[in-house]
Amino acid sequence: MGWATRMFALAAATVVAMARASAAGPEKPAVIDLTYDSVMDMVRPEVRPGIKVHHRLQVTISGYDRLSEHRDRSTHGYQDENRTVQVLGSADDERSYVSWKVATDGTLVREQNDPQSTRTMIVTLLPGGKCTLEVVDRLKPGFKEWEFLRISMHTMAFFSSYEVTHTSCSVR
Repeated sequence: MGWATRMFALAAATVVAMARASAAGPEKPAVIDLTYDSVMDMVRPEVRPGIKVHHRLQVTISGYDRLSEHRDRSTHGYQDENRTVQVLGSADDERSYVSWKVATDGTLVREQNDPQSTRTMIVTLLPGGKCTLEVVDRLKPGFKEWEFLRISMHTMAFFSSYEVTHTSCSVR
C-alpha cells in the first residue's frame, strides 16, 4: 500500500469515526444534513433576476466507505430531487457529475461537474455533532455564464451571476 493510499485510508477512517461519534451509536449510519441558499440572475432563455433557490442534501455514511446522498432544490413552488450512492473516493473521474471524497486534512469534499462550472462543497466535522459547510462555485476556463438545469422546466438555462448566501450543517 503506497503512502497516498495509506493517507486516504486514514483520512476516510477519521471522517467516518467522527461522523459516527456524533450519531446515535457506532453501528448506526451517520447522517449529515446540509443546506444552502443561493441567488442567481437568469439571462437566457429569458431574463429573470434575483432567483432564490434553497438546496438541501442529506448525506448518509455507512460501513467504512459507503455514502448515499439525497438532494433537492426548491424555488417559487417548484422543486426537484436526485439521489447518488457511491463508495467514498471511487468516482474521482472528471466525467462524473457528482463525486465525494475525503481530503487528506479529514474534510469531506463533494465535487459537482456542471457544463460550464464546478461546485465544491467542503464539510468539516467538529466535535459534538457539529460541522461547517463551505460552498464554492467556479466558472470553467473560457466561460462567463453558469449553465444549470431549470427546476421549473428541466431544461438548461444560463445565468450571469450565482452567489451562495447562507449555509448550514448538522450531524445526527
